[in-house]
Amino acid sequence: MIFIENTAYIKEHFNESDLYIFAIGYEHRSYYFYDQVLLKLNSLNTLLFVFDDYEDYNYASRKISEIKKCNCKIERVHYSDHQDVQKKIIKTIVDMIATNDSITVHIDYSSMPRSWYCRLPILLKDVLRENDRVHFWYSEGQYPESREEYPSAGIEDFSFFSGKPSLQIDNSRVHILALGYDVVRTEAIVSITDPSVLVACYAYNPVRQERQERIKIVNNHLLSRAAMSLALRLDDFSFMVSKMCDTANELLATGDVILIPDGPKPLIFAISLVPDLLNKPGITCLHVARNKMHFKPVDVTPTGVIYGFSIRIISKEFAPPPALCVTREQCC
Repeated sequence: MIFIENTAYIKEHFNESDLYIFAIGYEHRSYYFYDQVLLKLNSLNTLLFVFDDYEDYNYASRKISEIKKCNCKIERVHYSDHQDVQKKIIKTIVDMIATNDSITVHIDYSSMPRSWYCRLPILLKDVLRENDRVHFWYSEGQYPESREEYPSAGIEDFSFFSGKPSLQIDNSRVHILALGYDVVRTEAIVSITDPSVLVACYAYNPVRQERQERIKIVNNHLLSRAAMSLALRLDDFSFMVSKMCDTANELLATGDVILIPDGPKPLIFAISLVPDLLNKPGITCLHVARNKMHFKPVDVTPTGVIYGFSIRIISKEFAPPPALCVTREQCC
């Protein structure tokens, strides 16, 4: 059973025996966390994924050239190579498990595509031992401040990500849609899916209340249509998962529940885990791919705020009730 806990970021909790995995793309924030913990890491235990177009961005190219001198393992991959990336991550972890009684892994998913990171906890469930721990870290980014400045990523297609459809044709459909700043994309999602009942949710940094207000303003039309709206704190991943699981469970009585994650990565991550954690027919998750022609890269800079959570495996014999398998306890 997967046990999820919030993790406080403290440099002293990193050491050279830990495995560190991250990705560098077109965002400055993609290597911010690496710079913070660099002196605590062993380069031989560091796995870096670089996007195959990184040379188009001078700052990314310079940083990767610098990291190459440290003898880190570097894998050049395409944005869509999620299965290959996941296999490499799992193999690296399995190889480390083979030679250690317990391991600690740090995965910085700040600049990873959702197709890379969202499935990792489920894939690791049958790999990790009870004394192993995997931390997932997210470096918060600074986005354009106005709606007019935010370029829409558009929609390429929808893909089934996880869950079990009920296959009941006459069932009503409840769509739980996560919101971000890309209101054009969000409106398109609603138009295409045409939900019977719309539930909206969004995540915010409690220290930056103005961001919560901004999300509400740009999504005002959708929020006014929603039967329910949920505001979730970015610094409390375990509660996000727990709340979304509870909400999906409650709404399942009214029809099929279809989750469509968007917005900041921790919210996307939390929502994507729900169907696999609940494992109930009628609860599914769809991922929306960005439009390759319409999408324009946004260089997201770091705010200096880092959010984290960890997973570990608990045997069924000693596991708490399912509702307690996601805890708000702060620990590392």
